[in-house]
Amino acid sequence: MATLTSTGLGSGLDINSIVEQLVSAERAPAANRLTQRESKANEELSALGKFKSALATFKDSVAKLTDADTFQGRTVTVEDDEVFTATADSASLPGTYSVEVMNLASAQRLRSIGFADATSAIGTGNLAITVNGQTANILIGTPANSLNDIRDAINESADNPGVRATIVNASDGAHLIVSATETGAANAITIAVSGGDGGLASLAYAAGAPANPMLELQAAADANVVIDGFPVTSASNAISDAIDGVTINLARARPGTMLDLSIEYDPEGAKTSVAGFVTAYNKLIDTVTELTRYNVDTRDAAPLLGDATVRGIRDQLRREISSSLDSGVFTTLASIGVTTATTGKLVVDATKLGDAIDADFDAVSTLFSGTGGLATRLEDIAEATLGSGSTITTREAALKSTLKTITSQRETLDDRIERVRARLLDQFNAMDRLLGQLKNTSSFLSQQLS
Repeated sequence: MATLTSTGLGSGLDINSIVEQLVSAERAPAANRLTQRESKANEELSALGKFKSALATFKDSVAKLTDADTFQGRTVTVEDDEVFTATADSASLPGTYSVEVMNLASAQRLRSIGFADATSAIGTGNLAITVNGQTANILIGTPANSLNDIRDAINESADNPGVRATIVNASDGAHLIVSATETGAANAITIAVSGGDGGLASLAYAAGAPANPMLELQAAADANVVIDGFPVTSASNAISDAIDGVTINLARARPGTMLDLSIEYDPEGAKTSVAGFVTAYNKLIDTVTELTRYNVDTRDAAPLLGDATVRGIRDQLRREISSSLDSGVFTTLASIGVTTATTGKLVVDATKLGDAIDADFDAVSTLFSGTGGLATRLEDIAEATLGSGSTITTREAALKSTLKTITSQRETLDDRIERVRARLLDQFNAMDRLLGQLKNTSSFLSQQLS
């Protein structure tokens, strides 16, 4: 049977309250130290996270600048985008071209005569289908020799030379349609039939033959355009080898109509890229300032005040920002109108930047994205800082380990305090019982004496 203990009956004291006050006094110093350490570790961990996030955003903006196309973008204007569209990369040069689309490239399509249905037997033999010098020999045997079977055999052939077979069920029967998968005259289809029972003869086709059982629905043809008076042919409707760095995508033929295609530099895109870089860098500097500030009036210090790692990375970025290239028309950011203010942030002189872009568009790109360019160097610094073996990552791991240790120490403290509570209760209860016995003895003696 459990023993019931009533505390304070002998002494009249609130023993539980006294014990809790003593326990709290015992716990407070160690608990406060752990709370302070935990709060500081969490603040530093959060601050490092903010710094890494800002640095990662900066790294993303810098990574875009390492690509020459970011600065060497082109604007493309076509007179009628229903006839053709165009794209241009950094290899293209500004210019205007006259384009006449004579005809589009097309893929050949053949159709068979109408058969009673697609499931009845057609015949056996070998179909030799040739496209652009590649031949697939497709054996059609029994019992799989219906129109459906022939279609599947063509499509599933391991040596398929570039054709696709389908079936159209029309009022006069089922027709086998064989289409080239690629456009261009070189991708014309030839179908030769041999062996078997002769039932496949109706599927033969050869260009220029006196008579073909298969009917040509669409001929294989190259695209033909005239650019500035020069004829250009292409097997596809995307012409990428006529003008350096320019791809013309044909949509409709319009012979007899000359349409302008204009390629220009994209100075606004370059200005936007520089502005994005400056904005990302300034946000990073703002974040570092916030995390390392000190308020003299309130004596409030930010979590990373005096932090050598963050300060070192900031200073390294500043050195690169103010450094110069070994060669090039523009060797520093200042030479294109980007300077450093007293706050450490970058300021853009829009007029000077515009003049630099107008003077030498490619040289501005080289400053950022050329070999050893500014963007490349800055990206390397950010990459090293955010890498798995960096000082920042190591510190984060150490802080997380500290938090785990504090959790373990707090559990240990809780265990010790429980033992202290139990010991104090035992002592006070023993005292209470003793006082109760003394009071009983005193009462007995008083009665005897009276």
